[in-house]
Amino acid sequence: MFKVLLTTFLLSISVSAQDLFKHENLQYKGLTDHGLKELKSVRDALRQRFRLFDQEFKGLNNIHHAATVARMAKANIFLYGPPGGAKSKFVQWMFDGEADPSFQVQMHQMMTEQVLIGGQNFEAAKEGRYVVNTETSLANYRTALLDEVEKGNPAVLATLLSLLNEREVWVGGQTIPAKTETVYATSNANLPEIFTQFQESGQRSTAPALLNRFQFKGFIYNWLSNYDQAELDERREKIGLCSVLGTCENTPLLLKPDVIDWENLRSFSKVLMKKTTSFMTFYNQMANDLRIATNQAVRESEVRHQKDRYNEPFVYFPSCDWTERLRQQIPDVVQMSAFIDFLLSDLANDKNIEKMITKQIELTGHSLWRASLVVTTPGPGKAALVKKDGKLEIEFGTQLSLDYARDAREVKMLENLVAEQNRFSSIYGKYLALSQEAIKDAAKYLPHSDESNADFELMIMKR
Repeated sequence: MFKVLLTTFLLSISVSAQDLFKHENLQYKGLTDHGLKELKSVRDALRQRFRLFDQEFKGLNNIHHAATVARMAKANIFLYGPPGGAKSKFVQWMFDGEADPSFQVQMHQMMTEQVLIGGQNFEAAKEGRYVVNTETSLANYRTALLDEVEKGNPAVLATLLSLLNEREVWVGGQTIPAKTETVYATSNANLPEIFTQFQESGQRSTAPALLNRFQFKGFIYNWLSNYDQAELDERREKIGLCSVLGTCENTPLLLKPDVIDWENLRSFSKVLMKKTTSFMTFYNQMANDLRIATNQAVRESEVRHQKDRYNEPFVYFPSCDWTERLRQQIPDVVQMSAFIDFLLSDLANDKNIEKMITKQIELTGHSLWRASLVVTTPGPGKAALVKKDGKLEIEFGTQLSLDYARDAREVKMLENLVAEQNRFSSIYGKYLALSQEAIKDAAKYLPHSDESNADFELMIMKR
């Protein structure tokens, strides 16, 4: 099965990308000298970006990791939360890692679809020719920001459906390929509020179709811990002094993040990380269980909303509204998330990296915790697989506190996000236990030095 996938992938990548890998009958045999050089280059760029990010932003590690995976996967990400949480600033940070300029627009009710997907060229129309122009639209850019997307006209936003999924636009009876790879949307409204907005405009079915095309959702607080806030205040003070004293040039405080070669990063993750049969078996079973549990939670919310609209102000809209398309995409998300953590870990240091890449790094059921990037909404802090009292479990980061909610609607939204995390932990825990048994068996019968070296996630934790 993997041979077929590798064959398809190698045939689809560019000639230059094929120069990165050695293979025999399309079986991976390591990296070329050029490939090893390029791998270290993307590793160093990624490490520099994550290091600088930790200096400039606090409490957004989960969001940064999710957005990096989204960019690798050519997926879209929806960022929401109360005003003042640095959502737009965060997207600007992501744009700093791009070689090409990005499309940016602040949404409003009077905006037409031509801004997003282009339209008829009226100068050509005067000459009797029908020409569709997408050059200045979102469709002509690899990356884009739709800022304050909740202010957009639902009918106009509906025109994005084919662009966000098929990466093409339908204008005037024509289908035009789009350059778009990743769209970032920001909103001060939460998912149920946006769903309600579409419903009130008579486009109820369009809301889930649009929101499902943002495979990643992230919730950004507009508050920080006292310690994190003090660190940012100190940093701003230093930048201010640096500017006044005229010593800003080459200061580490103002370093710009490196540009990422996303195509190489993407290629390396797809070839160097291998999804095992047990991984896919556990995933398919887990995905089905999660889909059933999520749909049940939606139905129960509908009943509560009908009975008591004060305590259930809106019907729960899940972070992951399961579709077959999304089910197929999540394993790639897990694969790319694992690859990012590999490059950031000691396992990818110069003294280890050549040994690690002599063969593909196998992903097992332990790595399925990373599906939470899509199945739940990443919030503040940093998620990880951790060992507590001798057992493995997911740590989602900073606990979502209801104390900071603005109103009853935000309280309910936070309760739903916590419920998603708990639901994921409970269902994943069953497959995690099965995966641990498989790892123990592998450690007994395969030539590993110990159990912790029989699985990539355990190696990351050990390091």
